[in-house]
Amino acid sequence: MRPGLDCGTVAPMKICIQHPGTRKFLQDINVWTEDGCAARIFANSIEAFRLCMEHRLTGVNILVERDGARPAVFIPVELNATSGQITTGFPLVRSR
Repeated sequence: MRPGLDCGTVAPMKICIQHPGTRKFLQDINVWTEDGCAARIFANSIEAFRLCMEHRLTGVNILVERDGARPAVFIPVELNATSGQITTGFPLVRSR
């Protein structure tokens, strides 16, 4: 796990929302935290995207942390300039 999300527990996957500019994690609607262990954890990426749609939360990444041997996946959540719809970009895998 990346520092900030390693909470001392072994989980196969941890899914949360992170602001790429501040690197803070969503804890609750309009509440952000630097502590990855305090981040709101989602059962799957669809649930995280659904929250983004319901609250028109854009300019963030859905962060999928897998076991420590594999790199994290960042799924950008954007507002489409043409349609005004909230969309996701292609998942980005970043090396450690």
